[in-house]
Amino acid sequence: MTDSPVAIVTGGAHGIGATICIELLKNGYRVCVADIQKSKAEEFANEQRKIFGEENVTAIQCDVREESYYEKVFEETLKHFKRVDVLVNNAGIILPTDLQEYIQVNLLGSLYGCHAALKYMGKSKGGNGGAVINTAPIEDVGPIPELPGYIAIKHDLVNLTRSFGLPFYYEKDEVLFASLCPYVDAKTIKAINKACKLELDSSSGSDKLSPEYAAKGVLKLLEDKINGSTLLVVPNGYHYYEPID
Repeated sequence: MTDSPVAIVTGGAHGIGATICIELLKNGYRVCVADIQKSKAEEFANEQRKIFGEENVTAIQCDVREESYYEKVFEETLKHFKRVDVLVNNAGIILPTDLQEYIQVNLLGSLYGCHAALKYMGKSKGGNGGAVINTAPIEDVGPIPELPGYIAIKHDLVNLTRSFGLPFYYEKDEVLFASLCPYVDAKTIKAINKACKLELDSSSGSDKLSPEYAAKGVLKLLEDKINGSTLLVVPNGYHYYEPID
């Protein structure tokens, strides 16, 4: 698998990040598990090495709040695998307890990752191009009155992706940008339907709410190659979100 594509997944040692790593490995990718918890990243990587091969998984500590960590992750991944094709900006805080930390992790962390991807994968910098997937809960695309500050920050992630997904960047570097927004709950879906004039199924109990199904959304984005797109993962399947400007 020495010529297989390579993906870096931040927050890759647990939750949906770990599931994304496994789905990528199942589909022939080699993976760098980048996580702030070094021991947990190594433990998870060791488990996957037993299944997918020692040579196909590496683990690196990454605190997305610090831009220097992204440089370290890219440089060490390139040293180990000789290439990087995909960055999944998955590390994040689900519910904000400290607004400043929330901004640093969920917004600045993703911004740092996008810039690092252009630096290390961009063709204008000597790279081979690639893709960046920013993951964020589905409420990024619509307002929730109970959490205005939270939603304002999260909404920026979708716009961040749309901005980096413009021809201005792709024509120069051939790095594609897209967002994956997994389903959260029925209340959120109803709010999005109202705000965005959609008719998404808000019923519960679907197998399409599993982390595995959400993780497969990364593979769909990589296959569809729609620059600047946002893929919603909802009970009745995948839906590309068309924002109302």
